[in-house]
Amino acid sequence: MNIMNIKLGWISSIKIGGKIIGSIAILSVYIILAILFSSHTPIYNPFSSGAGGEVHYEKGKVISIDEQVINSSGFSGLYIGRQIVDVLIESGQYKGQTFKVNNALNYDTNFILHNGQDIVVSVNTSTDDKSYVNVYMFAPYRVVPLLVLIGLFIGAICLVGGWRGFHSVLGIIFTLTTVLFIFVPLLFMGVSDVLATILLVIVTSCVTLFLVGGFDRKTLSAVLGTVVGVVVSVVIMLIFSRILGISGYTSSDTDALLNIAGQSKLQVKDLLFTGIIIASLGAVMDIAISIATSINELKKQNQDASFSELFSSGMNIGRDMMGTMSNTLILAFLGESIFSFILMYSYQVQFKQLINSNGVAIDILNAVCGSLAVILTVPIVSAIAAKLLQGKQSSVKEQETSSNTL
Repeated sequence: MNIMNIKLGWISSIKIGGKIIGSIAILSVYIILAILFSSHTPIYNPFSSGAGGEVHYEKGKVISIDEQVINSSGFSGLYIGRQIVDVLIESGQYKGQTFKVNNALNYDTNFILHNGQDIVVSVNTSTDDKSYVNVYMFAPYRVVPLLVLIGLFIGAICLVGGWRGFHSVLGIIFTLTTVLFIFVPLLFMGVSDVLATILLVIVTSCVTLFLVGGFDRKTLSAVLGTVVGVVVSVVIMLIFSRILGISGYTSSDTDALLNIAGQSKLQVKDLLFTGIIIASLGAVMDIAISIATSINELKKQNQDASFSELFSSGMNIGRDMMGTMSNTLILAFLGESIFSFILMYSYQVQFKQLINSNGVAIDILNAVCGSLAVILTVPIVSAIAAKLLQGKQSSVKEQETSSNTL
C-alpha cells in the first residue's frame, strides 16, 4: 500500500508539473505574439533632446562623490542642494566610460546618492556632433527591489491559493499583457475606444474567470454577468458623459494625446471611459465569481432549490458584497485625487466652482459608473447563475426519469 501510495503521489506530481509547464509555455507563446503585434515605430517622442538629438536611459554606478551640499528644506524627508558625482556607465553605447553627473536635490529629484549605488542616467547625444554627450541623473535603479516585491506577491498568492493561486497569477499576467500589447495597439489602429474596451472585458473575464473557477456553468454565469454588467454601465456612462459635457478632451493629458492622435488613428474623445471600465473590471469579476460560486454551493446542498430560491440567495449574498465593493472603488478613485482635494480644501473653493469643474465631474463619473458596474452585476449574475445551474440539475433529473422509464 505504501509503494502504491508513493507511485500515485509521483504520478500526481508529474501531472501537476506537466500542467504548470504547459500553462507557462502557452502563456509565454501568447506574450511573445502579443509583443510582436504591438511592435511599432515611435509616433511621438517628447523626450528627445531636440532636432537631431537622441536620449537613452542607461544603468550606471556611482564610483565617487566629488562635491556635496545638502541642506534641510524645512519639510520632513525633503532636502535641497546638489551633488557632483562620478558615474560609471554599465550599459549601452558608452558602457565602461565615466562621466561627471550633477544630482540636483529638490522635491522632484530628492535622491541622495552614495558610493557604489546603482542608478539610471539619461545620456543625451547629438547625431550631428558625435562629441556631444551630456549625462544627467534620472532615478535610482529600482529593478531589483521591484522584482523582489513582485516575487513576494506571486509567492504569497501561490502559497495561500495553491493551484488556484497559480492560475490567478497566470490570469493577472494575461490581463497585463492583453492591456499593454493588444488593447493599446488596437486603439492606435483606430478601433473604437468603447468597442475595444468591451472586447477587452470579454476576453480578460473569460480567460481569468475560467482559469480561477474552472470550465463549468458556474464560471460561465460569472463571465456573462460581468460582460452584461459592464456593458450596461458603459451605456449609462456614455449617456451622462454627453449630458455633463465630459470627454477625453477634458482630461489633463489632452495636449499630448492630441499630438499623438494627429499622427495615428487614436480616438481621444471616448478614451477617458476606458480607464473607468478597466479600473472597475477587477471588482466586477470578483463579485461575479463570488456570487456564482455561492449559488453553486447552495445548489449542491439543496438539489431541489428553485430558481427563485437560488436567485434570492444570490441577491442576499450580493447585497452584502455590493456595499463593500462599491465603497472600495469610490475610495480608490478618491485616493487617486487626494492631492486635488487637499488643494481645493486649502483654497476654500466655492461649491458651485467645485461641483461644476471638469476634474470633480470626471471623478464623480468615475466613482459612480464604476460602482454601478458592480451593483448591476449582482442581480444579473444571480439571475444567470440560478437559471444555468437549475437547468443543469433539471436536465440530469430528466435523464434519470427517461432511463427509469426505459
